[in-house]
Amino acid sequence: MNYLFHLFSEPGFAPNLAPSSLQSEGFVHLSSAEQVLRTANRWFTEASELKLLVLHADQLGSALKWEDTHGHGEDFPHLYSPIPEEAVAGVAVMRRTKEGGFDWPSLLNGLRTPLLEGLDRSPGLIEPSVRFPEKKLPSKCLLCFFQEALEGLDGREGWQLFEGLGSEIGATDVWVYKNELAVCHPGVGGPLGGATLEELIALGCEEFVVCGGAGSLVPEQTLGHLVLVSSALRDEGLSHHYLTPGSFLEVEPSYLERLEKRLQKVGVSFTVGASWTTDALYRETPVKVSRRRAEGCLTVEMELASLLAVAKYRGARLGALLYCGDDLSSAEWDFRDWTSAHSTRERMFGLGLELLLDRD
Repeated sequence: MNYLFHLFSEPGFAPNLAPSSLQSEGFVHLSSAEQVLRTANRWFTEASELKLLVLHADQLGSALKWEDTHGHGEDFPHLYSPIPEEAVAGVAVMRRTKEGGFDWPSLLNGLRTPLLEGLDRSPGLIEPSVRFPEKKLPSKCLLCFFQEALEGLDGREGWQLFEGLGSEIGATDVWVYKNELAVCHPGVGGPLGGATLEELIALGCEEFVVCGGAGSLVPEQTLGHLVLVSSALRDEGLSHHYLTPGSFLEVEPSYLERLEKRLQKVGVSFTVGASWTTDALYRETPVKVSRRRAEGCLTVEMELASLLAVAKYRGARLGALLYCGDDLSSAEWDFRDWTSAHSTRERMFGLGLELLLDRD
């Protein structure tokens, strides 16, 4: 859950949801967790006590804009509408310390984490386009999580190995088919997958399809059931370094529609729905599974929100087709020997190629 904050000095705990700045400036001033204390100490010098209104960022809708209206190189959240009642999570008191400045309310310490500091839009010190300045790869790329499928490409007609990517755990093989598309395993987990995607984009790839396996959160989804992902829940870290706070990242609607029509054309049975992306494989608890299922998630994996964030940030298109592997929908985890579903994985690899090549 992501939060934003609004400061007010009026007596009582009932905030004005349409403060005066909405009329005078056209928006309500908000702050991220990292910006609150600086805002309080700069703009409320005469106040001895302030109220901090805590807001659910994902309830603020399209009226929320991040802007640098003062030209200081830092974006602040501005809400171009009254504050919705359903966005209000609570109110806390801010008091001055002995040194004279305002202090963060102790009961809200859990909300002040680095991931909630606010988005820094400045370029990174390590830019992938600088490391990989030449466009050497095709525009289409299949991100395949089945290593055995990639190993099977060695020696097949039309496939060539492109070398030059990798990490401390070894080389990242990229296979190129007749200069029409590239195929590679992006690596397990959002950070490694996101870094690989950055490098593939720098090398010329613009359109991606992910094919992989995921845990099923729905009892009716049998082993091998296919899910075309429409959105990913951002319960990981990497996406928050690329995009403003939010809960779900949507697959570009036109691209999702194209993939959906293509799957229908080839006669494949599948479900369209959301996936839960988490960093913590061993902290997928029954409470969290129930909560994510209530939010509409059909599957759980460790990469999609990160990959979607990088793709959106870099202007690339990315979709994902997953097959349901292990089952997390009941009180007991069922492995279902999902990594040995070789026929399903071979079919998935072929479907991924078809989705990208899009041939009649």
